[in-house]
Amino acid sequence: MVETERLTMITFMEDPLDRARHAARVSKMMRAFGHTGAENAGRERRRKLLDIIETFARMPPVTIDVPRIVWRDLYDAAASIAAMNIDWDSRCGPLIAASNDHLKCRIGWTAARKNIRRLAEYGLIIPHCLAGNGKRFLGSRDSEDRSDASGWSLAPLLLLEDYLTQLAATEKALAAQNLILPNQIRRATSSAYRLLRPFEQGHLWADKARKKLDAIAAARRTYQRRKGSMDAIAVLGRLAEVATRLLDRLSERISLDDIASLTPSGDTRVRRDGHHQYSPEEALESVYGLAEGACRREPDDVRTTPDADRVKQETADACQNAQVSADANDVYGIHRSGFVWAEAPALFPFIDGMVEIGTRPGLTELHEVARVCQIGQATAARASATLGTGIALLCALITGHHLANGQIRKTPDAYMQALVRRARSGELNLGHTLLGRRKAVCGQGDTRASKMRISLRSSLH
Repeated sequence: MVETERLTMITFMEDPLDRARHAARVSKMMRAFGHTGAENAGRERRRKLLDIIETFARMPPVTIDVPRIVWRDLYDAAASIAAMNIDWDSRCGPLIAASNDHLKCRIGWTAARKNIRRLAEYGLIIPHCLAGNGKRFLGSRDSEDRSDASGWSLAPLLLLEDYLTQLAATEKALAAQNLILPNQIRRATSSAYRLLRPFEQGHLWADKARKKLDAIAAARRTYQRRKGSMDAIAVLGRLAEVATRLLDRLSERISLDDIASLTPSGDTRVRRDGHHQYSPEEALESVYGLAEGACRREPDDVRTTPDADRVKQETADACQNAQVSADANDVYGIHRSGFVWAEAPALFPFIDGMVEIGTRPGLTELHEVARVCQIGQATAARASATLGTGIALLCALITGHHLANGQIRKTPDAYMQALVRRARSGELNLGHTLLGRRKAVCGQGDTRASKMRISLRSSLH
């Protein structure tokens, strides 16, 4: 096949004329394939593409605006209906040639025409010898000839193979930079800070370890803010390894210090009668007691240095990160987009001077934004119960942004309800929206939107 004859993007095509032109172009490009495909080549291509599509069905890409429900429909059809290996290497392409009843029983499409239309609007399927009455049929499964088949072809997937492979690599890199590696570093540093907390005073080695942890945490924040690049990902990977090794060394050091303190100096032998024999319950209580003792000091004795504040902040960040990252699949793409709440005032400037979005916003901020955006309090509460407070707040901010730009035709409350419905059905790609807002604010640079807050405020007043 000629290398230049490949599809290089996925585009939403609402106009039937655009879809017809796309189908004609795909049909012309598919002539490079043979009438009958090779079993092995088709199996390999099908397996490769299904792996990518299955991943996108769980974690939709944030760099393109294709919602999760489209990837879900595509995976269901490609995995369970268009399953003939030879078709994945043939001119006709994999075919959706099953009846509505079969599609309903096999993959749960209760309104098959709606699912097919949605895939066609994104150019992922094209008509293949459609019958005048709309009936779909494959013909004989024993025959390798599809000239008598009628239905919809997944031929665009064969032409999108290189594009989807590159898109998967890009999304994997974004996840590594904004989600996986930062979380790994944060977990290691937070655990290390907790280990060091009882050794805040009078331990030189603990002070040195804290400085190393500070440097690792600062580097994580710096490289996580960088525009997606393999260099930043490589640095974050090394930081994750360093943080993990440092945590292991601290654990070993603290355990050795405990043993040394219980053993007489000059005698390296461990005498059984010279030590208290802890039961598991007593050992656990002693560890908790040590931690509580460090926290039970009088206020005048508690250190108020930046180090102590930093430890508290790291612990709080770890708790917040654990809550935010409860969704391991990141179905809305928020984490992979690199969004942090500090960016909200810059990405959504309409809240400037009216609502203060902190680093850990909750129901209070949601209802304040709802009041500013003329969204009903009941709608905001239902959105929070359905999607979670953070997702609901982002939906409210997006609603307010469109309201400020005069882009809402009906009411903000109806728009918010529509966003919630789209989120529930898998049609909302918040990560792509956030990337688009950041690009609009910052352009193509490396700077986070939070860095633009001062300049934005100065221009608004």
